[in-house]
Amino acid sequence: MQSLKHTESHKEKKQAAYLSLAIGFLMFFLKITAFIITGSSAILSDAIESIVHIFATSIAFISLLISLRPPDESHPYGHGKIEYFSAGFEGGLIIVAAASIIFFAIEDLIFGVELQKLDLGAYLIFASSVINLGLGLFLVKIGRKTNSLILEADGKHILTDSITSIAVLISIIFVMITEFKLLDPIIAIFVALNIIVTGYKLVRQSFRGLMQERDEELIEKIIPALNELRRDDFIEVHKLRAWSAGNFHSVDFHLIIPSYYSIEESHSIQKYLTESLREKIGTDLQTMIHFDPCKSSHCFYCMKRDCSIRQYEFKFPIEWTKDNCLSEFVVEKVNNNSK
Repeated sequence: MQSLKHTESHKEKKQAAYLSLAIGFLMFFLKITAFIITGSSAILSDAIESIVHIFATSIAFISLLISLRPPDESHPYGHGKIEYFSAGFEGGLIIVAAASIIFFAIEDLIFGVELQKLDLGAYLIFASSVINLGLGLFLVKIGRKTNSLILEADGKHILTDSITSIAVLISIIFVMITEFKLLDPIIAIFVALNIIVTGYKLVRQSFRGLMQERDEELIEKIIPALNELRRDDFIEVHKLRAWSAGNFHSVDFHLIIPSYYSIEESHSIQKYLTESLREKIGTDLQTMIHFDPCKSSHCFYCMKRDCSIRQYEFKFPIEWTKDNCLSEFVVEKVNNNSK
C-alpha cells in the first residue's frame, strides 16, 4: 500500500512538472506577442519573467527526476536535497529577472515611452494571468500534497508571475484611460520590487535546507507524537533535533531509560519508536535515538513503579514540552524550577 502511494505521488509530481513546462512556453509566446504589438516595458518585464519561468521549470523538472530516485550506496539518505538547489537557483533567477525589469523601466523613464494597440495587449495579458493563476494554485497544492519543495517553489513563482501580469494589466488600463504613458515603466518597477521579495524567500528557504536548519514544522509534529508514545520507563527526552530534505525526514534525540536495560531491550524501544513515528509523521523518516542510562537523581521523575534500583520516591514526571525536549540538561532545569 505504501509503495503504491509513493508511485502515485511520483506520477503526480511528474505530470505537474510537465504541465508547468508546457504552459510556461505558452505564456512566453503570449506575452512576447503582446510586447511586440504594444511596445510596453511593463509587458516586456512580464515576458522576461516568463523566460525565467521556462529556465527555472526546466531545471526544476530535472531536479525533480533526480529527487525521486531511491536511496543508493552513494546516497544512503536519498536525493531529496537537490530540491533545495533547484529552489535556490529559481530564487536567484527571479532576482535577476527583477533587476532586468528595473533596468528597462528606468531606460523608458529617461528616454520616453512609445505605446500602441494597448487594448489587444491587455486581452493577451489578461488571458495569461488567469492561466498562470490556475497553474500556480495547482502546483502549490500538489507540492504540499506530495511534500515536493520543487513543485511548491515553482507554483509560488508562477503565482508571482500571475500577480505581475495583473499589475501590468492594471497599468495598461490606466494608461489607456489617462494617457499617462510614464505610468507603464513605474508600474514595472514596483512589480520588480515585489518579485525580488519572492526570489529572496526562495533563496532563504534553499539555504535553510542545505544548512540543515531545524525544521520547526517537523518539531511541532514530533513532540506530540512522542508524548502519545510515552511509556512509564521513558524518563526524559532531550537534545531533540529534526531536519528535512523533500520527502526525507531525520529526527534524533536522547532518551533516558532505566540503566539496567539490556541492549536487546534498548533495540526493542528503538524499533517501537521508529515504526510508530513513521506511521504518525511519514514513511521516509529516519530516527537516531541515543539511550542514556538513568541516575539516582532521575528517581524523582521516573514513573516506573516496579523499578529494582529505585532510591527515591517518585514526585512528578518531567513534561515533554518543546522547551524541555530541545534542551541539553532537563533534570537540572526541573530541579531549579521546583526549588
